[in-house]
Amino acid sequence: MEVVTIPFDPKYLAETLAMMRKWSPDHPELGERSLYDWQRCTRYLALAGGTVVGHIAQIEHEFRYADGRPPVKLGWGVTLVLDMSDDDTRKAAGRGLLKACEDALGLKYAAVGVVPAIEPAYRRRGHQVNRGGSNYYARLFRPGRALAYWRKPTALGPLIRLANAMLRPQTRVRFGTLEPITRFLPEWDSIWDDLMEQQYELFGTRGAEFLNYKLAQPNRKYFTYLHRDPSGAIDGYIVYRRANHLARDMDLVKICAFVGSRSAKLDMFAEAMRFAISDARGTYGIVGLSSVADAPEFRSTGMYVVRPYPVVLAAGIEGRIRVDFFDSDLDNLW
Repeated sequence: MEVVTIPFDPKYLAETLAMMRKWSPDHPELGERSLYDWQRCTRYLALAGGTVVGHIAQIEHEFRYADGRPPVKLGWGVTLVLDMSDDDTRKAAGRGLLKACEDALGLKYAAVGVVPAIEPAYRRRGHQVNRGGSNYYARLFRPGRALAYWRKPTALGPLIRLANAMLRPQTRVRFGTLEPITRFLPEWDSIWDDLMEQQYELFGTRGAEFLNYKLAQPNRKYFTYLHRDPSGAIDGYIVYRRANHLARDMDLVKICAFVGSRSAKLDMFAEAMRFAISDARGTYGIVGLSSVADAPEFRSTGMYVVRPYPVVLAAGIEGRIRVDFFDSDLDNLW
């Protein structure tokens, strides 16, 4: 049966959400109308015989180079969900939806959350897999549960518990003060730009409009703080939350987004660690996602588990890219 790719048509909304719930059972949140209404993106559908057999969305976000090279507009390919009932239809739908994103005018294709099994498919399409820019950082309080979720050998559990005993967590603010906030102000935008330019080669823009939009995501309880240095000057922000998986056994504290000076990061990570240990009792661990340049601050706080985080980028995009959970749709999932 012929599969055609079309721009999203609202008349297919109910059918699309139902398709997502059926064929992405590990992430039932993708089928929520509230998430659909909130998400800013361009959407495409794959149809076979007038029936929805696939969906993809694309999120536009500007990334800047610290050395002044022209910025690049990435088009994150997100929420690719396919009807798996027929293999030929699935493959045709997937190819057509990816091509729609790759051909988007003025955007360079990018993707996150890529597992090794599908990396060859991206390379065949001419993309690169960047592993040198960002890392996943963690500390596991209940390693058996976390290892089972990530399908890692549970024999690693005793080693992690031993490391936890030796590498104690840091929970004390030592280099300034933290101030809870509910909204970001535009006059702070230049602070975030300057801090990122000093530390990262290629980074996504962080302005008040973008950050406030992210904080408005439905079904989220974010904790957001400004950091001030001893003189009272703003030199960082952090956003974290407790995240419970809706379909699998996983409960984590996520450092969703941050920008800061080195001393600000030490204080902000310490606050997130304090929350994880004292306020989020029973959570299995605390995780963060950011540049390889932030490894020393994560480790100093006690988040010593590190693994490279692959990012798919269109050919020709150079540099070590920094992403956190507010990039792409990474904080949309549970």
